[in-house]
Amino acid sequence: MQKRTSEQPPRITAATMKFLRDLKQNNNRAWFDANRQRYEAARAEFIAVVDALLAGLAHLDPRLLELEPADCIFRINRDTRFSRSPEPYKIHFGAFITDRGRKVDRAGYYFHLQPGGCMVAGGLYMPPAPELRAVRHAILDNAAGLRQVIGKRGFVAAFGRELPGAKLKTAPREVPKDHPDVDLLRLKSFEVYRDLPDRALLAPDLIETVMQYFEAMHPYVAWLNNTLDRFLKK
Repeated sequence: MQKRTSEQPPRITAATMKFLRDLKQNNNRAWFDANRQRYEAARAEFIAVVDALLAGLAHLDPRLLELEPADCIFRINRDTRFSRSPEPYKIHFGAFITDRGRKVDRAGYYFHLQPGGCMVAGGLYMPPAPELRAVRHAILDNAAGLRQVIGKRGFVAAFGRELPGAKLKTAPREVPKDHPDVDLLRLKSFEVYRDLPDRALLAPDLIETVMQYFEAMHPYVAWLNNTLDRFLKK
């Protein structure tokens, strides 16, 4: 993890937000190359913020001490091979923090920086079939444990009373339609999120704000990963 010499917490500046707005209007390689110094400065700010978030999360999960920001930050280049859009760059910065980096099907913490679309999120987004079966197995085994986690006052205050992920129209094939936990078993995705206004990204207490949401979702992320560790072994 990077070492910062300043005692001031890192923050996002208006220059970074302007770079992303300008990139949206000029999403081509010629413009990007001409503005590479602006990109590098914006990326450096984002790296510093992610580094601070890693340090904060390491108090909740010491395994994250082994990670560097590069293990968590997504490339700004888009993969256009299978896309209808020819635009070569994403118009945001994003970082996904798990105990094994970003390239795994694990629950984790996500930070998204985009003018007009900033957010914090976490959980397990659209998991592949084995991971989805594991979570449903855990719900069938002990739904009360999950309900206790998502019913905590801090979690509800941050993310609401219902999990917002995509759902089946009816119960899974192997589950009775009148199962008492069918609301949870219908879920296909197990993420939570909270939109942030741009002013929150420019505020000096950005790290504190994001960490409040990460701390609120931490028991949920831990429950999901404990579930994967337990049921994927079977």
